[in-house]
Amino acid sequence: MQSDPASLARVFWLWVVVPRVAIYAALMTVGAALTLPLIPLYVLMVCDIAFFCWQAIRFQRAADAYVSGLGSMIPVWGGYLALLLAASLMSAQWWGLGLTAYASPEAELFTDRMDREHAATYTLTVSEDGETLLFSGDITFGLTKRADELIKTNPSLRSVNLTSPGGHIYEARGFARLILNQKLDTQVVEACSSACTLVFIAGTKRSLAPTASLGFHQYALNFATALPHLDLQEEQDKDRAFFRDQGVSLQFLTRMFEKPSEQLWSPTRAEATTAGLITP
Repeated sequence: MQSDPASLARVFWLWVVVPRVAIYAALMTVGAALTLPLIPLYVLMVCDIAFFCWQAIRFQRAADAYVSGLGSMIPVWGGYLALLLAASLMSAQWWGLGLTAYASPEAELFTDRMDREHAATYTLTVSEDGETLLFSGDITFGLTKRADELIKTNPSLRSVNLTSPGGHIYEARGFARLILNQKLDTQVVEACSSACTLVFIAGTKRSLAPTASLGFHQYALNFATALPHLDLQEEQDKDRAFFRDQGVSLQFLTRMFEKPSEQLWSPTRAEATTAGLITP
């Protein structure tokens, strides 16, 4: 009785290799696109295992016929090795799909959560005519970046309307630098206090709405232990120099940081005009 190598090869390639490659590719595509629910996952896994068992049996029958015809064991052992490799790949693939299905939803990144929480403390929008940047709320982390994005995407901007109790001085400096570089005008709509005044003074033309006010006080640290080497007097002097460069009078500069951080000094409109805070 003669062995039939063609028959063994046909079973190996047509009924083992090609289906396994197709199944592997399909599962890779599905796993990359979505997370399978548990019940469909189990059903597909059981079906795949059953199909693999049928493939192994089909190959074994072809191998038995081949060997009984005095064929060499070398191609048979090669087939066994291929089946073992296929079983390993199948196990690893279903294990990965199972871990994905059981994995808890990815938690929000800490940095994303902080950005979201900070952004919730202020509003920053562009007016309908595209000429005014409207800001109200706290000056906090991420404001400068957001303002920069809006300024770059709205080339028709001419002014910035401000309403803010203040906030982080470094973000205020960044926002002020953007206004200064773009030569935008600034206007206080209601109240602009503390760090907000640094943003206001950056305007090319500066004005106050009829009921608006400016508020000044000394700097303070919310978390002094986090920045033990920060010199508040030095920081005040930096911003005092910026006010001076923007045309504010020396007499005002000597008074702007007189009030303690827990208090607020609001100059009258006449004082603000005389000092150069409000431009003619």
